[in-house]
Amino acid sequence: MPNRPTHSLNQSSLFKLRSRSKLAALLGIATADLRALSAGDTLYTEFDIPKKSGGGLRHVENPCRALKRVQARLAKLLTRINPPDFLFCPVKRRCYVANAAAHRGNRVVQCLDIRKFFPSTPQRRVFWFFHRIMQCERDIAGLLANLACYQGHLPTGSPLSPIMAYFAYYDLWERIAAFCKERGYTFTVYIDDVTISGTRVPKADIWEVRKMIHGMGLRYHKEKTFVDQPAEITGVVVRDGELLAPFRQHKKMHEARARLAKATDNDRDALLGRVAGIEGQIQQIAAKN
Repeated sequence: MPNRPTHSLNQSSLFKLRSRSKLAALLGIATADLRALSAGDTLYTEFDIPKKSGGGLRHVENPCRALKRVQARLAKLLTRINPPDFLFCPVKRRCYVANAAAHRGNRVVQCLDIRKFFPSTPQRRVFWFFHRIMQCERDIAGLLANLACYQGHLPTGSPLSPIMAYFAYYDLWERIAAFCKERGYTFTVYIDDVTISGTRVPKADIWEVRKMIHGMGLRYHKEKTFVDQPAEITGVVVRDGELLAPFRQHKKMHEARARLAKATDNDRDALLGRVAGIEGQIQQIAAKN
């Protein structure tokens, strides 16, 4: 499907949707398949994979191929809605480096991570978005919530969950954005990473934001505060207005190159790919300067 220009929320093909047959057509499936794919939790498999960083395992709730295809289609429809300036992921042509760059030049940086964002996003919030914000009929909103959720929450392995998690808390993000704008702060959201920065950010204001998040049933963790010092934001170090790769990236590069120098032919291609990947990340950060 070719890329299309974005549009306002009330111009979305999902807005005020009334018909099951129209919903099925939008998703590229038959009406009978729509019922089958929204019927229950037997369409998922669960497994654990190693986390990319920090050790431990990440639990994955993976939808079957047919459901994943429908979820991806629904995600495309939602990502066509004009994103707010503060949202950096999942938004085309915005990335984790741009998210960090938005906070350059600010003395105080406060970072909050939403704990287990997808499992903590209940199906009722997804229904709320489609019924109240998108103004779909109740049964259509219920079908969409069923397609999006697994065992009453957003699944970790769905291509829909990143954008759906944002819209499920549409009112929360708008409220925080208005609060920060009124006080002259920079506010960004990168899936579950929330960052607020400014020349001066009183603890009382951060407490107000925490209360907004907590009041929606979400929990935050990994709080980080940086005052007049380098700040790491979504894996990028911001120092004196410049963007830098963190030390661990350079360490990974050094280790990968050392292993490559001693590699056998069997390991060489994989290590070349790893070196190229790390180098690309470092260059992507430097390019934003």
